[in-house]
Amino acid sequence: MPERREWLVIPDTNFLLVPGQFGVDIISELNRVLDVRFRIAVPNVVLQELEVIERKSRGKDLLAIRMAKKLAERFEVVEIGRFGERPIDDQIYDFAVRKGQVIVCTNDKGLKRRLRERGVPVVYLRSKKILELEGMLG
Repeated sequence: MPERREWLVIPDTNFLLVPGQFGVDIISELNRVLDVRFRIAVPNVVLQELEVIERKSRGKDLLAIRMAKKLAERFEVVEIGRFGERPIDDQIYDFAVRKGQVIVCTNDKGLKRRLRERGVPVVYLRSKKILELEGMLG
């Protein structure tokens, strides 16, 4: 049987803030919920958005953003578009639908619904403490 290629896991900005906001270890949780080979890649526009919101943030929010940036450094960067050109959710959606074999990590209900309508698997935070996968990894 040929080996299936690995899935690309794409987190959006809010998903990267989960460890700092809720204390959830998203890496071990992804390993728990995804029973497939995968690698995490952070969209270039997400990194740029983190930079922008870091400049406007204070206190706990700032700590969560710095944690998110530190976490993002551990992964490759995937070029999906240009910051400020179109909403980041739309860029993530288009990339996932176009590329295939992509799992998107988001807590954005609108983005999640659109992705699921196109058959793209989504991982999201449930009850502020565990990650859950919605969709088939076939």
